[in-house]
Amino acid sequence: MSKTALKKQHWRSHVQDSFIPLLGSSGELGIAVGGGADYGEFPFVTSALGGGLTVGDIVLEIGGTPVLGMTLGDVRGVLNSCPHPIRIKTVSPGFTLCKDLRLYLSKCFTPGSVDSQLQQVIRENLYLRALPCTTRQPRDGEIAGVDYNFVSIEEFFSLEESGALLESGKFKGNYYGTPRPVHVSADSPPITYQEHRNLLRNFRTRSKSLSNLEKAAEDGDNSEEDSGEYQSKDKTQLLSF
Repeated sequence: MSKTALKKQHWRSHVQDSFIPLLGSSGELGIAVGGGADYGEFPFVTSALGGGLTVGDIVLEIGGTPVLGMTLGDVRGVLNSCPHPIRIKTVSPGFTLCKDLRLYLSKCFTPGSVDSQLQQVIRENLYLRALPCTTRQPRDGEIAGVDYNFVSIEEFFSLEESGALLESGKFKGNYYGTPRPVHVSADSPPITYQEHRNLLRNFRTRSKSLSNLEKAAEDGDNSEEDSGEYQSKDKTQLLSF
């Protein structure tokens, strides 16, 4: 199959860019969303009234903010606080990009590809609400409950078997995992559109794919983290949905 044909089949070539309609004099949004990382899913459209939106489509961005990897409460928080008119990018679920968040994170993509970059963006959003866990011992300066949740091997396997981990892997004999984030509650209100942008400007990522950690060790890569800080504007430009 030619490269042109493969490109046409990729989900990126089917992204829909539209504006969310407002309903009547109340200004109610003509869309509802479900899913979310706290349910192990990508956010998706559950109700659409006009605007060319389709029920079941995966929501990629709201107002220029990537929302894959966010909890349902946070996706709704961004949606309800986003300045109008609200631009939204969606895509129909397919073989590569389906609603299953865990499945997508488990896949190995070519470094630098759109899917590889999207996995990194997903982890950025996950780490706003979920703290990675590991079976290794804390290093100097690391704080339990801040840098990682340090757990025993038995505790790690229990988390994995219960389905609490969205992603897991092994690196230099130690296990690492990304837990499913908890639901937004009264004690943990949803992130707003502006708060999300501010958080990611100063957010240091642990975005190396856990499923690729063993390969990284074989290649001589000893780093668990990307160097430098994540800039949400630059990342959005790189993805170019």
